[in-house]
Amino acid sequence: MIEMVNFRASGRVSNSKKGRHRAPLTRKRDLFLAFAIVSLPLLAIASILIGFVFNASERQKPNLSVGTSDLPVVYLDNTTAYYTGIRPGSFLLVGSWASNIAELVVAPFMVIFSYTVAREVLQASGKDGATSDLRPSSLREILRGAHVGTVGLWHWGRHLISKRKELDHQQLSEFRAVNVAGSGLLTASLLTILIEDNWLHATTYATQIRHYEDVKNFSDLLTEFPDNLDPPSFSPIDGCSETLASDDSSKPLPCSLNTTSGVTNVANPRFAYQTLGQGLSQVNSSFNRINFTSLDDAEFNGEGTPYQIVTTFQGGAWHSIFFNPDSAEEYDGTKSGFGPDVGIDYIAMTTSMTTQCTMATKDCNIDASNSNLTFDQNNISIPFHCYDGFSGDLGQTPATGHERAQGWNMSFYDVTDGSPRNILTQAQSNPFRFYVAAAVNSIDFQDLRDANYPATVDGSLVYVGGGFSAFALNCNATIYNVTFSLNNGSFYSFNTKQSFPQIASIIKAPLQVGFGQYHLYEAAKVAVLPNDRSIADTMGTAFSQTGMALASGAFDFNNTALARLRWTVTVTKVPKAPYWFLVMACLMYSVFGFIMTVVALFLRRMPAIQDQQARLMDQWAPAIKSALDEDEKEGTEGSRFLD
Repeated sequence: MIEMVNFRASGRVSNSKKGRHRAPLTRKRDLFLAFAIVSLPLLAIASILIGFVFNASERQKPNLSVGTSDLPVVYLDNTTAYYTGIRPGSFLLVGSWASNIAELVVAPFMVIFSYTVAREVLQASGKDGATSDLRPSSLREILRGAHVGTVGLWHWGRHLISKRKELDHQQLSEFRAVNVAGSGLLTASLLTILIEDNWLHATTYATQIRHYEDVKNFSDLLTEFPDNLDPPSFSPIDGCSETLASDDSSKPLPCSLNTTSGVTNVANPRFAYQTLGQGLSQVNSSFNRINFTSLDDAEFNGEGTPYQIVTTFQGGAWHSIFFNPDSAEEYDGTKSGFGPDVGIDYIAMTTSMTTQCTMATKDCNIDASNSNLTFDQNNISIPFHCYDGFSGDLGQTPATGHERAQGWNMSFYDVTDGSPRNILTQAQSNPFRFYVAAAVNSIDFQDLRDANYPATVDGSLVYVGGGFSAFALNCNATIYNVTFSLNNGSFYSFNTKQSFPQIASIIKAPLQVGFGQYHLYEAAKVAVLPNDRSIADTMGTAFSQTGMALASGAFDFNNTALARLRWTVTVTKVPKAPYWFLVMACLMYSVFGFIMTVVALFLRRMPAIQDQQARLMDQWAPAIKSALDEDEKEGTEGSRFLD
């Protein structure tokens, strides 16, 4: 309570009686100093907090851009919170000043309030005939509360429940005066409690919000940012406009196959096989979080592909699509006036393949009883017969196919008069069908059987001896034209329409002539291992990925129709309720201090009140010092309020 001692000043008492101790008067400038300590800091803090939120350069306002159903706008929730560019640390630091200052201004506030106490003392003494001098013990507890609010309020509470009828005139005068002092202390303490930043501190945090430009044509956007935007759409290359003919034999091979050198190969084989080996993406969302530095380095070193095959679950099916990951890359657009993490949301077109397979092991007559096994792996016989046009021996290397893997065989067919019939490579149909028969030795079949693996229970996977497990699949693949939107790096809308048969033939052809069989055989070895997907589902995805990768040389980038710029800004989210609670508490304390200062200036004009307040101030300093010394010596919170 050193602050209170400093408010004493010299002066003469105008209405003192002879022989009475003359106390120094509180100077007007000391009263103004007390007002400045009580009101101005809290007013300044409230003003700073208001400026943090409503400063035009820092305020984050809701987006005014117009989105579409495929590219929606995420609007700020500005009904319950403010968003500002001021950092959370700075915001909370200023908020913590409020609570610290509120604890320090109780004593100066009681100096201002002392004029009201002096008035009550004079009124009580004049009314009851008691002396206007308060006993030191009572005064001590009033003043002690100005230093430790909880102690003063405790003693005031005990004082309120004491019996008034047991008090003499002198004590009754004290009773009323102490009540006035206690009410001022209670008001100051309550305001101090209200000015607490814990609520604001717990609910204010940094968050990220997105801003958008209006949707526009991609060509317009590409003109503005030619170095940062990559075309996200795909379409078949020129020369892939095969006509639909009734006679399959008269058609040329689809453009995904190349026979110019006299040997059939896939179009752009280096690129296609690189896509198959390194372009099957394991990411299906949040593409803007890809490590693009590593991606660019891999492409530069010939270890990566400019676009990837992404498999995503949409509309109840797994779609494998052509996707350009670079189209999701974000860059720093601060110099362009947009802010960091600038990217594009767009609507693009691409092609997808979905494959649904069912187990056909029994239909293809694969069984251990039909197998002829010896210890010579080259002489194993695992016969199968799916239909008259597709039968053979999985123990032998297939006689046809550009890639021939022992233990693997497949055939593409159509159904004529209820029976399967093999089709030519030039055949154009969507969807298209195929059978697969496989025998792998990647797992101990007995372990699967002991674990009651479902495929071994229902006969979908059978043991054919020699460590081999065999199965067969009947699959149906469909090619789709896809229109999708990428919003904040992830798929938002995904609309499919079945492609023309010509497009389907482009993707079917490499698989049908036997390319990719080594890759598919390795996938079959993995598919029989226990996992959360069945053999049929796992192989269906493998067929889609392989088919799309092998046909990738026949597709190229293309611009999309609509796009927009999007950028992310890190801001501070300030909930309105705790924010205004703290601001209003600071303003209330400041206004209350102003009102009590005006009252004090008015009462100070009365000589009797001025004299009484001076004597109160003369007694306060030693009383407070005594209370502090006793606390330090005894470690207690105070003595009794009344003797």
